[in-house]
Amino acid sequence: MIVDSIISLHRAEFLGRGNLSERQQKLNGIMHRLKRIAEIYNVAVIITNQVQSTPDTFFGDPTKPAGGNIIGHASTYRIYLRKAGKERKAIMIDSPCHPYGDTNFMVTEGGISDPVEKKGKTRTAGEAEDEPSQD
Repeated sequence: MIVDSIISLHRAEFLGRGNLSERQQKLNGIMHRLKRIAEIYNVAVIITNQVQSTPDTFFGDPTKPAGGNIIGHASTYRIYLRKAGKERKAIMIDSPCHPYGDTNFMVTEGGISDPVEKKGKTRTAGEAEDEPSQD
């Protein structure tokens, strides 16, 4: 079962900080019902969420998931999907049995595929580009 953008209707319906607790309670109820459906019917439940920008972030990624901690705590796996040009990046944020990590992939007409390797020398992590000398 897939729930696309679980927070979108709640963000539009519950505006302002005055409605925050009611919104979080409703989201918590939905998350618990989805978890119960997954356990009873032995199905996977995939939930997509929106992100919001935090302009006061100086280091790291300035985006954070919308909906607060309710969705994060109720989820077993959390994977951050990000677009990187024609490629996509999947970053494992939280998992009960997998380490933090990331991978690149592409969405093509034929489905999901590995990214196309670029011709020429490929750099490994931590390797600097060759720069012309200033002699």
